[in-house]
Amino acid sequence: MRIGPTAEQPRPDTPKPMTMKQLKFVLLTLVFPLLLSCSNDTLDSPEGAGGTSKKNVTHINGTDIAPETTLCGLIYDVESGAGIPGVVVSDGFDCTTTDANGVYQLVRDSRAALIFYSTPADYAIYRSVIAEAELPYFYRKIDLSVKVFRQDFKLTRLPNGKETKFRLFCMADPQCRNEKSLARFQDETIPDLKKTADEYRDAGSPVYGITLGDITDNNRTAIWEAMKKAMASIAGSVPFFQTIGNHDHLNEADNSVTSTYWKSVENFQKYFGPQNYSFDRGDVHIVSMDNVLHGEIPDLGEDQEFAAGFYDWQFEWLKRDLSYVPKDKMVILCCHVPFRGGASYCHSDKRYRREVLELLSEYAEAHLMIGHTHYNQNYIHSVNGKTIYEHIQGAACGAFWHASFNGDGTPNGYAVYDIEGAHIADWRFKATGRDEGFQMRVYRGNQTFYHDKQNKDGLDATMKDKYGPYNYGLGADDILVNVWNIEHDGSWTVTLYQRGENIGQMTNYTSSAGRTEKLHDLWAAYWIYQVYGAGFTTTSCQHLYKGTLKYPDEPYEIRAEKTDGSRAPYVCTAPPTTDYDEFKNIKYDFDLVSK
Repeated sequence: MRIGPTAEQPRPDTPKPMTMKQLKFVLLTLVFPLLLSCSNDTLDSPEGAGGTSKKNVTHINGTDIAPETTLCGLIYDVESGAGIPGVVVSDGFDCTTTDANGVYQLVRDSRAALIFYSTPADYAIYRSVIAEAELPYFYRKIDLSVKVFRQDFKLTRLPNGKETKFRLFCMADPQCRNEKSLARFQDETIPDLKKTADEYRDAGSPVYGITLGDITDNNRTAIWEAMKKAMASIAGSVPFFQTIGNHDHLNEADNSVTSTYWKSVENFQKYFGPQNYSFDRGDVHIVSMDNVLHGEIPDLGEDQEFAAGFYDWQFEWLKRDLSYVPKDKMVILCCHVPFRGGASYCHSDKRYRREVLELLSEYAEAHLMIGHTHYNQNYIHSVNGKTIYEHIQGAACGAFWHASFNGDGTPNGYAVYDIEGAHIADWRFKATGRDEGFQMRVYRGNQTFYHDKQNKDGLDATMKDKYGPYNYGLGADDILVNVWNIEHDGSWTVTLYQRGENIGQMTNYTSSAGRTEKLHDLWAAYWIYQVYGAGFTTTSCQHLYKGTLKYPDEPYEIRAEKTDGSRAPYVCTAPPTTDYDEFKNIKYDFDLVSK
Protein backbone atom coordinates (compact mmCIF):
# COMPACT_ATOMS: atom_id res chain seq x y z
CA MET A 1 0.00 0.00 0.00
CA ARG A 2 1.43 3.39 -0.95
CA ILE A 3 1.38 5.65 2.06
CA GLY A 4 2.58 8.71 0.23
CA PRO A 5 3.44 9.79 -3.30
CA THR A 6 6.88 9.03 -4.65
CA ALA A 7 9.24 11.10 -6.74
CA GLU A 8 9.27 8.41 -9.39
CA GLN A 9 5.52 8.51 -9.94
CA PRO A 10 4.65 9.83 -13.47
CA ARG A 11 2.74 13.06 -13.74
CA PRO A 12 -0.85 12.43 -15.02
CA ASP A 13 -2.15 13.95 -18.20
CA THR A 14 -3.64 17.43 -17.84
CA PRO A 15 -7.44 17.04 -17.34
CA LYS A 16 -10.09 18.93 -19.25
CA PRO A 17 -11.51 22.00 -17.46
CA MET A 18 -14.46 21.22 -15.12
CA THR A 19 -17.77 22.97 -15.07
CA MET A 20 -18.70 24.81 -11.86
CA LYS A 21 -21.28 22.14 -11.03
CA GLN A 22 -18.73 19.37 -11.45
CA LEU A 23 -16.20 21.23 -9.33
CA LYS A 24 -18.64 21.69 -6.42
CA PHE A 25 -19.51 17.99 -6.49
CA VAL A 26 -15.84 16.93 -6.38
CA LEU A 27 -15.08 19.26 -3.50
CA LEU A 28 -17.99 17.92 -1.46
CA THR A 29 -16.96 14.31 -2.02
CA LEU A 30 -13.44 15.12 -0.86
CA VAL A 31 -14.16 17.36 2.10
CA PHE A 32 -17.15 15.55 3.64
CA PRO A 33 -15.27 12.36 4.63
CA LEU A 34 -12.51 14.48 6.17
CA LEU A 35 -15.03 16.33 8.30
CA LEU A 36 -16.34 13.03 9.61
CA SER A 37 -12.89 11.66 10.34
CA CYS A 38 -11.48 11.88 13.86
CA SER A 39 -7.90 11.54 12.52
CA ASN A 40 -5.85 14.30 10.94
CA ASP A 41 -2.97 12.23 9.53
CA THR A 42 -0.72 13.97 7.02
CA LEU A 43 1.38 12.16 4.46
CA ASP A 44 4.94 12.60 3.33
CA SER A 45 5.68 14.67 0.25
CA PRO A 46 7.80 13.36 -2.64
CA GLU A 47 10.93 14.90 -1.14
CA GLY A 48 10.15 13.79 2.38
CA ALA A 49 9.10 17.25 3.45
CA GLY A 50 6.30 15.96 5.64
CA GLY A 51 3.37 17.97 6.91
CA THR A 52 2.44 20.38 9.65
CA SER A 53 -0.77 21.12 11.43
CA LYS A 54 -1.96 24.15 13.36
CA LYS A 55 -4.27 21.80 15.25
CA ASN A 56 -3.30 19.04 17.61
CA VAL A 57 -2.32 15.83 15.84
CA THR A 58 -4.33 13.07 17.53
CA HIS A 59 -3.52 9.93 15.53
CA ILE A 60 -0.77 8.75 13.14
CA ASN A 61 -0.85 5.32 11.52
CA GLY A 62 -2.83 3.76 14.37
CA THR A 63 -0.86 5.43 17.16
CA ASP A 64 -2.48 7.87 19.60
CA ILE A 65 -0.51 11.09 19.93
CA ALA A 66 -0.11 12.30 23.51
CA PRO A 67 -1.54 15.78 24.30
CA GLU A 68 1.88 17.10 25.39
CA THR A 69 3.62 16.03 22.15
CA THR A 70 5.00 18.88 20.02
CA LEU A 71 7.12 16.86 17.55
CA CYS A 72 5.82 13.74 15.87
CA GLY A 73 5.78 11.83 12.64
CA LEU A 74 5.90 8.57 10.75
CA ILE A 75 9.04 6.84 9.46
CA TYR A 76 8.09 4.32 6.82
CA ASP A 77 9.51 1.96 4.21
CA VAL A 78 9.11 3.51 0.77
CA GLU A 79 8.46 0.16 -0.93
CA SER A 80 6.05 -1.50 1.49
CA GLY A 81 4.54 1.63 2.99
CA ALA A 82 4.84 0.04 6.43
CA GLY A 83 6.05 2.00 9.42
CA ILE A 84 9.58 1.14 10.59
CA PRO A 85 9.88 0.43 14.33
CA GLY A 86 12.91 1.18 16.48
CA VAL A 87 14.32 4.14 14.53
CA VAL A 88 16.04 6.65 16.82
CA VAL A 89 14.74 10.22 16.41
CA SER A 90 16.04 13.38 18.09
CA ASP A 91 15.64 17.14 18.29
CA GLY A 92 19.29 17.45 19.35
CA PHE A 93 18.45 17.32 23.06
CA ASP A 94 16.23 14.33 23.70
CA CYS A 95 15.97 11.03 21.85
CA THR A 96 13.21 8.52 21.30
CA THR A 97 12.43 5.61 18.99
CA THR A 98 9.59 4.90 16.64
CA ASP A 99 6.95 2.51 17.99
CA ALA A 100 5.61 -0.66 16.37
CA ASN A 101 3.69 1.51 13.88
CA GLY A 102 6.78 3.54 12.93
CA VAL A 103 5.56 6.62 14.83
CA TYR A 104 7.73 8.87 17.01
CA GLN A 105 6.73 11.50 19.59
CA LEU A 106 8.81 14.15 21.36
CA VAL A 107 8.37 17.29 23.39
CA ARG A 108 10.55 19.89 21.67
CA ASP A 109 13.33 21.54 23.64
CA SER A 110 12.98 25.33 23.40
CA ARG A 111 16.46 25.54 21.80
CA ALA A 112 15.78 22.92 19.11
CA ALA A 113 15.71 24.04 15.48
CA LEU A 114 15.86 20.66 13.69
CA ILE A 115 14.26 17.22 13.89
CA PHE A 116 16.31 14.28 12.61
CA TYR A 117 16.72 10.51 12.75
CA SER A 118 19.61 8.07 12.94
CA THR A 119 19.63 6.00 9.74
CA PRO A 120 19.33 2.28 10.60
CA ALA A 121 22.07 -0.05 9.37
CA ASP A 122 19.80 -1.91 6.95
CA TYR A 123 18.49 1.22 5.21
CA ALA A 124 20.14 3.45 2.63
CA ILE A 125 21.30 6.97 3.39
CA TYR A 126 18.51 9.25 2.13
CA ARG A 127 19.73 11.89 -0.31
CA SER A 128 17.35 14.39 -1.87
CA VAL A 129 18.31 15.33 -5.41
CA ILE A 130 15.75 18.11 -5.31
CA ALA A 131 16.14 19.89 -1.99
CA GLU A 132 19.69 19.21 -0.93
CA ALA A 133 21.61 18.43 -4.10
CA GLU A 134 22.38 14.84 -3.10
CA LEU A 135 23.69 15.59 0.37
CA PRO A 136 22.56 13.26 3.17
CA TYR A 137 19.15 14.63 4.15
CA PHE A 138 18.11 12.99 7.41
CA TYR A 139 16.82 16.16 9.08
CA ARG A 140 14.22 18.91 8.63
CA LYS A 141 13.83 22.41 9.99
CA ILE A 142 11.12 22.68 12.64
CA ASP A 143 8.26 25.05 11.86
CA LEU A 144 7.96 27.00 15.11
CA SER A 145 4.71 28.66 14.03
CA VAL A 146 2.66 25.50 14.60
CA LYS A 147 1.54 23.95 17.88
CA VAL A 148 2.42 20.43 16.79
CA PHE A 149 5.03 19.93 14.11
CA ARG A 150 4.61 16.70 12.18
CA GLN A 151 7.48 15.47 10.05
CA ASP A 152 7.37 12.16 8.19
CA PHE A 153 10.45 10.46 6.74
CA LYS A 154 10.73 7.74 4.14
CA LEU A 155 13.55 5.19 3.92
CA THR A 156 14.63 2.62 1.34
CA ARG A 157 15.86 -0.76 2.55
CA LEU A 158 19.31 -1.83 1.34
CA PRO A 159 18.89 -4.58 -1.30
CA ASN A 160 21.16 -7.01 0.57
CA GLY A 161 20.41 -5.83 4.08
CA LYS A 162 22.99 -4.63 6.60
CA GLU A 163 26.50 -4.28 5.19
CA THR A 164 29.18 -6.46 6.79
CA LYS A 165 32.08 -4.59 5.19
CA PHE A 166 32.45 -1.02 4.00
CA ARG A 167 34.98 1.79 3.70
CA LEU A 168 34.84 5.10 5.49
CA PHE A 169 36.56 8.24 4.17
CA CYS A 170 37.51 10.79 6.83
CA MET A 171 38.52 14.17 5.45
CA ALA A 172 39.80 16.88 7.76
CA ASP A 173 39.92 20.62 7.15
CA PRO A 174 39.11 21.44 3.54
CA GLN A 175 39.06 24.99 4.92
CA CYS A 176 38.34 26.89 1.70
CA ARG A 177 38.41 30.64 2.16
CA ASN A 178 38.16 32.08 -1.36
CA GLU A 179 37.71 31.17 -5.01
CA LYS A 180 41.33 30.12 -5.43
CA SER A 181 41.37 27.68 -2.54
CA LEU A 182 37.92 26.44 -3.59
CA ALA A 183 39.29 25.82 -7.08
CA ARG A 184 42.09 23.65 -5.69
CA PHE A 185 39.58 21.68 -3.62
CA GLN A 186 37.36 21.17 -6.65
CA ASP A 187 40.21 20.41 -9.06
CA GLU A 188 42.39 18.25 -6.82
CA THR A 189 40.55 16.77 -3.82
CA ILE A 190 37.10 16.07 -5.24
CA PRO A 191 38.30 14.15 -8.35
CA ASP A 192 40.59 12.07 -6.14
CA LEU A 193 37.74 11.25 -3.72
CA LYS A 194 35.47 10.28 -6.59
CA LYS A 195 38.09 8.13 -8.30
CA THR A 196 39.00 6.27 -5.12
CA ALA A 197 35.36 5.75 -4.12
CA ASP A 198 34.38 4.56 -7.60
CA GLU A 199 37.20 2.01 -7.58
CA TYR A 200 36.06 0.61 -4.22
CA ARG A 201 32.41 0.59 -5.24
CA ASP A 202 33.19 -1.14 -8.55
CA ALA A 203 35.02 -3.79 -6.55
CA GLY A 204 31.87 -4.36 -4.47
CA SER A 205 32.68 -2.28 -1.39
CA PRO A 206 30.16 0.31 -0.10
CA VAL A 207 31.77 3.68 0.65
CA TYR A 208 30.74 6.48 3.00
CA GLY A 209 32.45 9.73 3.90
CA ILE A 210 32.52 12.40 6.56
CA THR A 211 34.42 15.64 7.01
CA LEU A 212 35.99 16.43 10.38
CA GLY A 213 35.35 20.15 10.51
CA ASP A 214 36.71 23.43 9.18
CA ILE A 215 34.79 23.15 5.95
CA THR A 216 35.03 26.93 5.58
CA ASP A 217 37.26 29.59 7.10
CA ASN A 218 35.84 31.99 9.70
CA ASN A 219 33.39 34.62 8.55
CA ARG A 220 33.48 33.90 4.84
CA THR A 221 29.78 33.21 4.56
CA ALA A 222 29.89 33.57 0.79
CA ILE A 223 31.84 30.35 0.53
CA TRP A 224 29.19 28.24 2.35
CA GLU A 225 26.93 27.75 -0.67
CA ALA A 226 29.91 26.89 -2.85
CA MET A 227 31.20 24.33 -0.35
CA LYS A 228 27.75 22.78 -0.08
CA LYS A 229 27.69 22.31 -3.85
CA ALA A 230 31.26 20.99 -3.79
CA MET A 231 30.39 18.41 -1.11
CA ALA A 232 27.25 17.46 -3.00
CA SER A 233 29.26 16.84 -6.17
CA ILE A 234 31.01 13.94 -4.42
CA ALA A 235 27.70 12.32 -3.53
CA GLY A 236 27.29 10.41 -6.77
CA SER A 237 30.28 8.34 -5.70
CA VAL A 238 30.04 8.53 -1.91
CA PRO A 239 27.47 10.11 0.45
CA PHE A 240 29.39 12.67 2.50
CA PHE A 241 28.35 13.73 5.99
CA GLN A 242 29.71 16.87 7.68
CA THR A 243 31.20 17.74 11.06
CA ILE A 244 31.46 21.29 12.35
CA GLY A 245 34.86 22.82 13.23
CA ASN A 246 36.01 25.95 15.02
CA HIS A 247 36.32 27.89 11.74
CA ASP A 248 32.73 26.91 10.87
CA HIS A 249 31.37 28.59 13.99
CA LEU A 250 31.71 32.19 13.03
CA ASN A 251 29.48 34.04 10.62
CA GLU A 252 29.28 37.40 8.90
CA ALA A 253 26.47 38.62 11.10
CA ASP A 254 28.59 38.33 14.21
CA ASN A 255 32.07 36.81 14.19
CA SER A 256 33.15 37.98 17.62
CA VAL A 257 34.20 35.50 20.26
CA THR A 258 31.42 36.81 22.50
CA SER A 259 28.66 35.71 20.14
CA THR A 260 26.32 33.09 21.54
CA TYR A 261 26.79 29.45 20.73
CA TRP A 262 23.48 29.25 18.89
CA LYS A 263 24.38 32.25 16.74
CA SER A 264 27.71 30.70 15.89
CA VAL A 265 26.22 27.47 14.45
CA GLU A 266 23.50 29.06 12.31
CA ASN A 267 25.40 28.73 9.04
CA PHE A 268 26.30 25.10 9.62
CA GLN A 269 22.70 24.18 10.48
CA LYS A 270 21.43 26.05 7.45
CA TYR A 271 23.71 24.32 4.96
CA PHE A 272 24.48 20.92 6.51
CA GLY A 273 22.00 20.19 9.31
CA PRO A 274 22.46 19.27 12.98
CA GLN A 275 25.85 19.71 14.59
CA ASN A 276 25.28 16.60 16.77
CA TYR A 277 23.82 13.49 15.10
CA SER A 278 24.43 9.82 14.41
CA PHE A 279 23.85 7.03 11.88
CA ASP A 280 24.47 3.29 11.64
CA ARG A 281 26.40 1.34 9.01
CA GLY A 282 26.96 -2.37 9.41
CA ASP A 283 27.86 -3.08 13.03
CA VAL A 284 29.12 0.47 13.54
CA HIS A 285 27.41 3.42 15.20
CA ILE A 286 28.90 6.65 13.84
CA VAL A 287 28.41 9.85 15.82
CA SER A 288 29.33 13.36 14.71
CA MET A 289 29.54 16.01 17.43
CA ASP A 290 30.56 19.60 17.86
CA ASN A 291 33.37 19.73 20.42
CA VAL A 292 34.05 23.44 19.98
CA LEU A 293 32.83 25.52 22.90
CA HIS A 294 32.15 28.94 21.50
CA GLY A 295 30.91 31.93 23.47
CA GLU A 296 29.78 32.13 27.10
CA ILE A 297 32.58 29.92 28.46
CA PRO A 298 33.36 30.94 32.05
CA ASP A 299 36.95 29.67 32.23
CA LEU A 300 38.01 30.58 28.69
CA GLY A 301 41.40 32.26 28.67
CA GLU A 302 41.85 35.72 27.19
CA ASP A 303 44.13 34.37 24.47
CA GLN A 304 41.72 31.61 23.38
CA GLU A 305 39.08 32.03 20.73
CA PHE A 306 37.36 28.84 21.84
CA ALA A 307 37.73 25.83 24.09
CA ALA A 308 37.38 22.15 23.29
CA GLY A 309 34.86 19.91 24.99
CA PHE A 310 31.12 19.54 25.39
CA TYR A 311 28.28 21.42 27.03
CA ASP A 312 26.10 19.67 29.62
CA TRP A 313 23.24 19.24 27.17
CA GLN A 314 25.56 17.69 24.58
CA PHE A 315 26.83 15.07 26.98
CA GLU A 316 23.27 14.22 27.98
CA TRP A 317 22.32 13.90 24.31
CA LEU A 318 25.26 11.56 23.67
CA LYS A 319 24.30 9.35 26.60
CA ARG A 320 20.73 9.08 25.29
CA ASP A 321 21.89 8.39 21.74
CA LEU A 322 24.30 5.66 22.88
CA SER A 323 21.67 4.09 25.14
CA TYR A 324 20.11 2.58 22.01
CA VAL A 325 23.40 1.03 20.81
CA PRO A 326 24.21 -2.59 21.82
CA LYS A 327 27.53 -2.98 23.62
CA ASP A 328 28.86 -5.46 21.05
CA LYS A 329 28.92 -2.73 18.38
CA MET A 330 31.76 -0.39 17.44
CA VAL A 331 31.32 3.33 18.05
CA ILE A 332 33.14 5.92 15.95
CA LEU A 333 32.97 9.46 17.34
CA CYS A 334 33.80 12.20 14.83
CA CYS A 335 34.82 15.61 16.22
CA HIS A 336 37.10 18.41 15.16
CA VAL A 337 39.48 19.22 18.03
CA PRO A 338 41.76 16.51 19.50
CA PHE A 339 41.05 14.88 22.85
CA ARG A 340 44.72 14.28 23.59
CA GLY A 341 46.79 16.90 25.35
CA GLY A 342 48.65 19.83 23.89
CA ALA A 343 47.49 23.02 22.29
CA SER A 344 44.08 21.59 21.57
CA TYR A 345 42.55 23.28 24.61
CA CYS A 346 41.30 19.86 25.62
CA HIS A 347 44.26 18.76 27.73
CA SER A 348 42.39 18.76 31.02
CA ASP A 349 39.63 16.45 32.10
CA LYS A 350 37.19 19.35 32.19
CA ARG A 351 34.28 19.72 29.82
CA TYR A 352 33.33 16.01 29.70
CA ARG A 353 36.47 14.82 27.93
CA ARG A 354 37.02 11.95 30.35
CA GLU A 355 33.31 11.15 30.66
CA VAL A 356 32.97 10.79 26.87
CA LEU A 357 35.99 8.48 26.70
CA GLU A 358 34.48 6.36 29.49
CA LEU A 359 31.20 6.07 27.56
CA LEU A 360 33.11 4.90 24.49
CA SER A 361 35.05 2.33 26.51
CA GLU A 362 31.82 0.40 27.14
CA TYR A 363 31.69 -0.79 23.53
CA ALA A 364 33.42 -3.62 21.71
CA GLU A 365 35.66 -1.15 19.90
CA ALA A 366 35.81 2.63 19.81
CA HIS A 367 37.64 5.20 17.70
CA LEU A 368 37.92 8.99 17.62
CA MET A 369 38.14 10.66 14.20
CA ILE A 370 39.71 14.10 14.55
CA GLY A 371 41.02 16.98 12.39
CA HIS A 372 42.14 20.50 13.38
CA THR A 373 45.93 20.13 13.64
CA HIS A 374 47.02 19.99 9.97
CA TYR A 375 49.28 17.03 10.70
CA ASN A 376 48.80 13.26 10.95
CA GLN A 377 48.96 11.37 14.23
CA ASN A 378 47.62 8.11 15.66
CA TYR A 379 47.22 8.60 19.40
CA ILE A 380 46.20 5.84 21.82
CA HIS A 381 44.03 6.30 24.93
CA SER A 382 43.76 3.61 27.57
CA VAL A 383 40.43 3.87 29.38
CA ASN A 384 39.01 1.24 31.73
CA GLY A 385 41.33 -1.35 30.24
CA LYS A 386 40.17 -0.55 26.69
CA THR A 387 42.27 0.91 23.90
CA ILE A 388 40.66 3.86 22.11
CA TYR A 389 42.42 5.06 19.00
CA GLU A 390 42.40 8.79 18.31
CA HIS A 391 43.04 9.26 14.60
CA ILE A 392 44.16 12.83 13.97
CA GLN A 393 43.97 13.21 10.21
CA GLY A 394 46.22 15.35 8.08
CA ALA A 395 44.28 18.18 6.42
CA ALA A 396 42.85 18.10 2.92
CA CYS A 397 44.11 21.68 2.54
CA GLY A 398 47.51 20.91 4.08
CA ALA A 399 49.18 24.20 4.93
CA PHE A 400 45.97 26.12 4.19
CA TRP A 401 46.39 25.51 0.44
CA HIS A 402 49.82 27.18 0.46
CA ALA A 403 51.46 23.89 -0.50
CA SER A 404 50.59 20.27 -1.24
CA PHE A 405 51.40 18.93 2.21
CA ASN A 406 50.76 19.54 5.89
CA GLY A 407 53.05 21.10 8.46
CA ASP A 408 54.61 17.72 9.33
CA GLY A 409 55.19 16.74 5.70
CA THR A 410 52.05 14.58 5.43
CA PRO A 411 50.60 15.14 1.94
CA ASN A 412 47.26 16.83 1.36
CA GLY A 413 44.66 14.08 1.48
CA TYR A 414 42.25 12.06 3.58
CA ALA A 415 42.12 8.81 5.53
CA VAL A 416 40.54 5.56 4.32
CA TYR A 417 39.29 3.02 6.88
CA ASP A 418 38.52 -0.62 6.03
CA ILE A 419 35.69 -1.68 8.34
CA GLU A 420 34.74 -5.32 8.86
CA GLY A 421 31.93 -6.05 11.29
CA ALA A 422 32.58 -4.17 14.55
CA HIS A 423 36.28 -3.70 13.78
CA ILE A 424 38.54 -1.39 11.78
CA ALA A 425 40.70 -3.92 9.99
CA ASP A 426 43.14 -1.42 8.47
CA TRP A 427 43.54 2.21 7.51
CA ARG A 428 45.85 4.42 5.48
CA PHE A 429 46.26 8.06 4.57
CA LYS A 430 45.42 8.62 0.91
CA ALA A 431 47.54 11.41 -0.60
CA THR A 432 45.65 13.55 -3.07
CA GLY A 433 46.71 12.75 -6.60
CA ARG A 434 49.00 9.90 -5.57
CA ASP A 435 48.69 6.13 -5.50
CA GLU A 436 47.50 4.56 -2.23
CA GLY A 437 50.94 2.99 -1.85
CA PHE A 438 52.51 6.42 -1.33
CA GLN A 439 52.97 6.27 2.45
CA MET A 440 56.44 7.73 3.03
CA ARG A 441 58.97 10.25 1.72
CA VAL A 442 62.74 9.68 1.88
CA TYR A 443 65.63 12.16 2.34
CA ARG A 444 69.43 11.89 2.35
CA GLY A 445 71.02 13.04 5.59
CA ASN A 446 73.46 15.48 3.97
CA GLN A 447 70.90 17.32 1.83
CA THR A 448 70.47 21.03 2.34
CA PHE A 449 67.13 22.51 1.36
CA TYR A 450 67.75 26.11 0.47
CA HIS A 451 66.34 28.63 -1.91
CA ASP A 452 67.52 32.13 -2.69
CA LYS A 453 64.35 33.88 -1.70
CA GLN A 454 65.69 37.23 -2.80
CA ASN A 455 65.17 36.16 -6.38
CA LYS A 456 61.47 35.53 -5.77
CA ASP A 457 59.32 38.56 -6.22
CA GLY A 458 56.83 39.08 -3.46
CA LEU A 459 58.63 37.02 -0.84
CA ASP A 460 60.00 38.48 2.36
CA ALA A 461 63.79 38.36 2.14
CA THR A 462 64.09 38.44 5.92
CA MET A 463 62.63 34.92 5.98
CA LYS A 464 65.91 33.77 4.42
CA ASP A 465 67.90 34.25 7.61
CA LYS A 466 65.07 33.28 9.90
CA TYR A 467 64.18 29.97 8.30
CA GLY A 468 67.06 28.72 6.19
CA PRO A 469 69.05 26.97 5.12
CA TYR A 470 67.53 23.68 6.23
CA ASN A 471 69.62 20.58 6.82
CA TYR A 472 69.85 17.69 9.27
CA GLY A 473 73.62 17.83 9.53
CA LEU A 474 73.96 14.09 8.88
CA GLY A 475 76.19 12.06 6.57
CA ALA A 476 75.62 11.20 2.92
CA ASP A 477 75.04 7.56 3.88
CA ASP A 478 72.26 8.42 6.29
CA ILE A 479 68.63 8.05 5.27
CA LEU A 480 65.64 9.84 6.82
CA VAL A 481 62.10 8.73 6.09
CA ASN A 482 58.77 10.33 7.01
CA VAL A 483 56.19 7.53 7.50
CA TRP A 484 53.09 9.57 8.24
CA ASN A 485 50.48 6.97 9.17
CA ILE A 486 52.19 4.74 11.72
CA GLU A 487 52.08 4.77 15.50
CA HIS A 488 55.43 5.68 17.08
CA ASP A 489 54.69 3.70 20.26
CA GLY A 490 57.00 0.78 19.52
CA SER A 491 54.31 -1.27 17.79
CA TRP A 492 55.87 -0.67 14.35
CA THR A 493 59.28 -1.42 12.92
CA VAL A 494 60.87 0.54 10.09
CA THR A 495 63.55 -1.57 8.43
CA LEU A 496 66.17 -0.75 5.79
CA TYR A 497 67.08 -3.34 3.14
CA GLN A 498 69.80 -3.49 0.45
CA ARG A 499 70.68 -6.40 -1.85
CA GLY A 500 67.83 -8.31 -0.17
CA GLU A 501 69.71 -8.00 3.11
CA ASN A 502 68.26 -6.61 6.35
CA ILE A 503 70.58 -3.69 7.03
CA GLY A 504 68.88 -2.86 10.33
CA GLN A 505 65.96 -1.14 11.95
CA MET A 506 65.61 2.59 11.55
CA THR A 507 65.13 4.60 14.75
CA ASN A 508 62.61 7.30 15.57
CA TYR A 509 64.55 10.52 15.01
CA THR A 510 63.81 13.16 17.64
CA SER A 511 66.88 15.33 18.03
CA SER A 512 69.89 16.76 16.23
CA ALA A 513 72.87 18.96 16.94
CA GLY A 514 71.72 22.12 18.64
CA ARG A 515 68.09 21.06 18.73
CA THR A 516 66.11 19.84 21.70
CA GLU A 517 62.67 19.75 20.08
CA LYS A 518 61.38 17.00 17.84
CA LEU A 519 62.58 17.66 14.36
CA HIS A 520 60.46 19.02 11.61
CA ASP A 521 60.26 17.60 8.14
CA LEU A 522 62.80 20.09 6.85
CA TRP A 523 61.97 19.59 3.20
CA ALA A 524 58.35 20.52 3.95
CA ALA A 525 59.56 23.50 5.99
CA TYR A 526 61.73 24.60 3.08
CA TRP A 527 58.83 24.55 0.69
CA ILE A 528 56.28 26.12 3.01
CA TYR A 529 58.48 28.95 4.30
CA GLN A 530 60.88 29.65 1.47
CA VAL A 531 59.19 28.70 -1.78
CA TYR A 532 55.60 29.53 -0.88
CA GLY A 533 56.36 32.16 1.74
CA ALA A 534 53.30 31.08 3.64
CA GLY A 535 52.14 32.53 6.91
CA PHE A 536 51.92 29.03 8.34
CA THR A 537 53.91 27.36 11.09
CA THR A 538 55.28 23.87 10.47
CA THR A 539 54.93 21.26 13.17
CA SER A 540 57.29 18.69 14.67
CA CYS A 541 57.31 15.38 12.86
CA GLN A 542 56.88 12.49 15.26
CA HIS A 543 57.02 9.87 12.52
CA LEU A 544 60.52 10.61 11.16
CA TYR A 545 62.97 7.68 11.16
CA LYS A 546 66.76 7.45 10.58
CA GLY A 547 68.95 4.68 9.19
CA THR A 548 72.35 4.29 7.53
CA LEU A 549 73.01 2.67 4.15
CA LYS A 550 75.53 -0.16 3.97
CA TYR A 551 75.98 0.29 0.23
CA PRO A 552 75.72 4.07 -0.33
CA ASP A 553 75.58 4.01 -4.12
CA GLU A 554 73.04 1.22 -4.49
CA PRO A 555 69.21 1.12 -4.37
CA TYR A 556 67.47 0.46 -1.10
CA GLU A 557 64.08 -0.56 0.25
CA ILE A 558 62.33 0.69 3.36
CA ARG A 559 59.64 -1.46 4.93
CA ALA A 560 57.35 -0.20 7.71
CA GLU A 561 55.16 -2.85 9.35
CA LYS A 562 53.10 -3.51 12.46
CA THR A 563 54.93 -6.08 14.55
CA ASP A 564 51.79 -8.13 15.17
CA GLY A 565 50.92 -8.20 11.46
CA SER A 566 47.51 -6.59 12.00
CA ARG A 567 48.07 -3.82 9.43
CA ALA A 568 49.20 -3.91 5.83
CA PRO A 569 52.90 -2.97 5.57
CA TYR A 570 54.17 0.14 3.80
CA VAL A 571 57.02 -0.38 1.32
CA CYS A 572 59.17 2.17 -0.48
CA THR A 573 61.84 1.24 -3.00
CA ALA A 574 64.17 4.12 -3.81
CA PRO A 575 67.38 4.84 -5.74
CA PRO A 576 70.45 6.25 -3.97
CA THR A 577 69.15 9.79 -4.47
CA THR A 578 65.61 11.08 -4.39
CA ASP A 579 64.31 13.60 -6.90
CA TYR A 580 62.60 16.35 -4.96
CA ASP A 581 62.09 18.43 -8.05
CA GLU A 582 58.72 16.73 -8.62
CA PHE A 583 57.21 19.70 -6.80
CA LYS A 584 59.14 22.44 -8.60
CA ASN A 585 56.31 23.06 -11.02
CA ILE A 586 53.65 23.36 -8.37
CA LYS A 587 51.81 26.59 -8.95
CA TYR A 588 52.07 28.82 -5.92
CA ASP A 589 50.01 31.96 -5.68
CA PHE A 590 51.03 34.77 -3.39
CA ASP A 591 47.39 35.83 -3.12
CA LEU A 592 46.83 32.71 -1.03
CA VAL A 593 49.39 33.78 1.53
CA SER A 594 47.89 34.80 4.87
CA LYS A 595 48.52 38.40 5.78
